[in-house]
Amino acid sequence: MRVLITGGTGLLGGALLDLVLAEGHEARCMVREGSANASRLEGRRVEVVRGDAGDAASLSRALAGTEALVHVAGIEHTPGVLEAVRRSGVERLVMVGSTSAHSAYESRSGPRLRMEKLVRESGLAYTIVRPTMIYGSELDKNVHRLLRFLDRSPVFPMFGSGENLWQPVYYQDCARGVYEALVRPVAVGQSYDLPGAEPSAYLELVRTAAAALGKKPRIVKLPLEPVRRSLAAAERLHLPLPIGSEQVMRLREDKAYPYEKAGRDLGYAPRPFREGVALEVARLRELGLVRQ
Repeated sequence: MRVLITGGTGLLGGALLDLVLAEGHEARCMVREGSANASRLEGRRVEVVRGDAGDAASLSRALAGTEALVHVAGIEHTPGVLEAVRRSGVERLVMVGSTSAHSAYESRSGPRLRMEKLVRESGLAYTIVRPTMIYGSELDKNVHRLLRFLDRSPVFPMFGSGENLWQPVYYQDCARGVYEALVRPVAVGQSYDLPGAEPSAYLELVRTAAAALGKKPRIVKLPLEPVRRSLAAAERLHLPLPIGSEQVMRLREDKAYPYEKAGRDLGYAPRPFREGVALEVARLRELGLVRQ
């Protein structure tokens, strides 16, 4: 199979590319013109094409001669992606979304659910996969920052009780789930959540991450509501903020998802967080980003 991957220079896309190649398929990656991350593809057996995943015309050109598209570069591009897939005649589409589609906050879930609806009504041989928060290397956007903070600070501030549930997924496990969704016929027309092995309270997640570093920080819990009110007041004054009041509110929301369907159809079997975060610590130590 000849597969086009968007987002192939990122954490998930890069791991998916490795799997596609290892399983004997041909791969093509679309990379934005002038992308600083294009060098991550050097030395790999992959065809690189320049273009923008948000532009239907360039994506259609990139799809020429391929049999499938795995779109990792953002579900917000769905209208253009569907147009490009139809224009090119490629039918097989795997769309990578997010478990944020399950959020009780419409500002998070609404846009994603609307994009998923377009995919379901497209008439294409689609599969939608929804990862949770992806971690595993210096390229992730959350856990590596948590680890670097824990490595440097004996105190960890925590908004709220820390009892809300998280279920981050190791990037290689997520990539395997996406790959199996691409190649297994049973996955056509289906949607799958791809979380980590089990949900953990945020407090326990932080402690597990610290233990992987050999640390035991003092955790200081900060009341959530005063922080939210202060941020909301600053927002009304249009002050620049590193975090929004709704983001703080969402800290109360459990992010835990069953994956029996993915286990049954895709053979999906992610590893526990304690194992994945130990691998990430080893990677960050190798790069000198956390201390030995």
